[in-house]
Amino acid sequence: MEGAFVPSGIRGLDEVIPGLPEGGLILLAGNPGTGKTMFSASFIHYGIVERGEKGVYASLAEGKREFYASMKALGYDFEKLEREGMFRFLNLITLIGEGASTLINEVLAEAEDLGAKRLVIDPFSAIAQGLGDPREVRVFLHTFLSKIVKRLGCTTILVEEIPLGRRAIGYGFEEFVADAVIILRNTRYEDKLLRELRIMKLRGAEVRNPDVCFTLHGGFKAFPPFGKARLEAARRYEPVPDPPNAYSTGVRDLDEALGGYPKGSVVMLDLDMRISAEQYRLIVPPTIANFIVKKRPVIVVPTAGAAWMDVADYMKGYGLSEEELADRLRIPALRDAALEAPMPSYVIPFEPKSVKESYEDFLKLEEELLRRHGQPILKFVGLDWLVHFWGEEGAICLLNLDARRTRYLGGLTILLGKPIYPEILKRMPPLASVHLKLTRRHGCLLLYGVKPRTPLYAVEADYSKGYLLPKLTPIV
Repeated sequence: MEGAFVPSGIRGLDEVIPGLPEGGLILLAGNPGTGKTMFSASFIHYGIVERGEKGVYASLAEGKREFYASMKALGYDFEKLEREGMFRFLNLITLIGEGASTLINEVLAEAEDLGAKRLVIDPFSAIAQGLGDPREVRVFLHTFLSKIVKRLGCTTILVEEIPLGRRAIGYGFEEFVADAVIILRNTRYEDKLLRELRIMKLRGAEVRNPDVCFTLHGGFKAFPPFGKARLEAARRYEPVPDPPNAYSTGVRDLDEALGGYPKGSVVMLDLDMRISAEQYRLIVPPTIANFIVKKRPVIVVPTAGAAWMDVADYMKGYGLSEEELADRLRIPALRDAALEAPMPSYVIPFEPKSVKESYEDFLKLEEELLRRHGQPILKFVGLDWLVHFWGEEGAICLLNLDARRTRYLGGLTILLGKPIYPEILKRMPPLASVHLKLTRRHGCLLLYGVKPRTPLYAVEADYSKGYLLPKLTPIV
């Protein structure tokens, strides 16, 4: 039916598109290694398991045994589905030399006999090469479209291999016949693998976000543009154990990627200019919450555009009480700004003085917390705040003094670098033991480590524990 769609079965993709045209022809193209087979298998498997739609996978690239083994590693038991009469695997390699009519009749017979509603031919490129003559390829496509796709109402994916170094798809006319065209590609971002999916065509639908990032980690998963993170009544934050000789980031995924933050270290989180406050706050507040819940003190020097009220609200979003904040949190705030509203005891009125005098004031604040708790301190500092008051050289002087003290006391300092003062961002990395960058591509948040070096991680908001955490998925 015109305008009808069926779910693709690809995690995340159906949040961007309404699905794939029902009973339509979908052209899926990409270079070798871009995930075409995994996409296609997910499409078939989802249709069978979630919708009861029988499926046929016609392969000219690998045999049944190899296909079943590789798919079982992803949790797709096609052998079981075949025994249940829901799936058939066709090995067309032996028929490639017998012409278009033989191939069409074989696929038609199997699809019709099974009552298939989903079909994959992987790769169609092999059929085109076997047929040789572009005119015969065109005849095959039109015959295939009329006899199988339209007659059986079978939603069909044709997989097209694009050789490395080429951009054109097949003979150039396949995309005009197709109801949808999807391109998969592998690119590089700062020498790291980035996978991208592009919706080139989707008949009957408006696609507002035609490009998305994806991964093959644990199967094919697309990442729709990052939505608005929400703060709500929260459960109490559950502390995460510290890795050996390190502090937990407060996020198990990030601990696994980095091994935690080394004790006595400086961490730099470098932000792309497109990153909003609610996006970077996915990364840092869990570390602060983890310290406070473990009865460790924290000093937060807010970045530009953030007030002490924002810090307090975010901490309460992790189920922390006003009493806990009063006991373990300190937020220096400009004296005039601090007096605009009633101040809780953890907000410390602050006046900028000389570098030496200001550092002495910070030392007094730190010493008071050390005496009170006898625990190493976490300091979160907005670099732009330091540069604004003391200039670039003054800020670097303060940070050098703090880095030595942090190392000596075994604490932790996290620096947040917004691109407001780009020059200081170039000078800070040598001071940091851990250097992370947060950027965005096609609306997808991407986090990666410069020190230590990591792959790209897609960042999503996770509310499964009753409070906001980042969920990290490696792009592999």
